[in-house]
Amino acid sequence: MNIDDVEKLHSIGYSLKDAKVTLNHDIKFSVAGLKINGTHGEVLNLPQWLGKILAQNKLATLDTPDMITELKQALSKEKMVGEYQLSTLDPHFYIKLKESMKNLRRDDFDHVESMMLELFRMRRGKLVKLADSTKLNSELYGKLTVEENIFFKTIYDNSIEFEKQIRGDLNEQSSN
Repeated sequence: MNIDDVEKLHSIGYSLKDAKVTLNHDIKFSVAGLKINGTHGEVLNLPQWLGKILAQNKLATLDTPDMITELKQALSKEKMVGEYQLSTLDPHFYIKLKESMKNLRRDDFDHVESMMLELFRMRRGKLVKLADSTKLNSELYGKLTVEENIFFKTIYDNSIEFEKQIRGDLNEQSSN
């Protein structure tokens, strides 16, 4: 499966998850089957996509995670766990990070992108080593993002296929 397709699907799923929204005005409306009724200052759990629309229209403040801090923490943890271990990332880590990067100024964007690529390269190297030597198990699966899961499976499958091509029909000859 293509990473772009999986990422789009998970982005939609993530936008359907609830987020905390603090209302800046009294509001009452119905949209997409949701009836919203709240007063100024009230905190509601609303789907992420709706909170984003309300925030863009200055009707509410969307409580979003500080992804820059999460990125710094993830980078630090990844360095600490060593060369053959992976730290745990939220399955939607890169999706949330890229979404938050859209609002950054150019200098800040470049700095955050540099940190993201450093984390990505570290994890990619570890994933290649792991995918070449082990199957994806539940413990490892729980540490990976949705994109990394696709990458791992691709490397693993290609490694197995490559080994079969190299070995050729050696297994058939050794049984004679």
